[in-house]
Amino acid sequence: MKLTSTQIASFWSNGYLLCDGFLDAPEIEHIKDCYMQTINRLKAEGVLENVQSGEDSDDDYQVYQIRTAHLQHPAFRMLINDSRLLDMVECLIGPDIRLIHYQGLFKPAASGGEVGWHQDNHYFNVQDDRTITVWLALDETTIDNGCMWYLPGSHKTSLPHDQLWDTSEKKGFYFSINEIDEEGAVPAELASGGLAIHHCLMPHKSLKNNTKHPRRGIAMHFMDAKMPDPPLLKILSDGATPILRRSGE
Repeated sequence: MKLTSTQIASFWSNGYLLCDGFLDAPEIEHIKDCYMQTINRLKAEGVLENVQSGEDSDDDYQVYQIRTAHLQHPAFRMLINDSRLLDMVECLIGPDIRLIHYQGLFKPAASGGEVGWHQDNHYFNVQDDRTITVWLALDETTIDNGCMWYLPGSHKTSLPHDQLWDTSEKKGFYFSINEIDEEGAVPAELASGGLAIHHCLMPHKSLKNNTKHPRRGIAMHFMDAKMPDPPLLKILSDGATPILRRSGE
């Protein structure tokens, strides 16, 4: 599923691209089932991670993570090897593609907290900013249920971030941009099965889920496999960052 020249130009100009209709209804329903199986299993095992700073009892801080999703369920592994997805990624970072991070992000109904403004490469530190994020909406994502927000054209420069808490005690979204002008921010609303693709320097945030339904998404982060290994790769588990495609193969 190649991106058009117009889509590619829009991505590099604005720093993000919204694409509806990546997966059809049966595919989405299957992944939703696998997603909830995984959420419920991790919860039962006592290892479902809240990636915000607060407690699970506080509605403003409930953002749960399926970490290294491809190691948690075969359906997630199949998704990152889908040629339709990799063709789109190749259009933006080239034919050498490595997974650098993979997470399911779950905001429960009537809660699900905010995630502050940040740039993904502040976490990844990939050389030459050769990283993109592909965010798959399993549910319709709207302003009311906590869709992402972007600042079009603001993906040219790394911005200073504050560290929000001690990472020796808890991982998660522990960086936030310390000063940012939100004027011109736009919501990345998507139909179920759609994609939001953004540059690793695109500032983005998401707000609370105020609806009666969960907001379920999958964030897949890809880097140019020709780039030197960033420090992050040294602390991740075996199999966490596979090379998914090589030029000439």
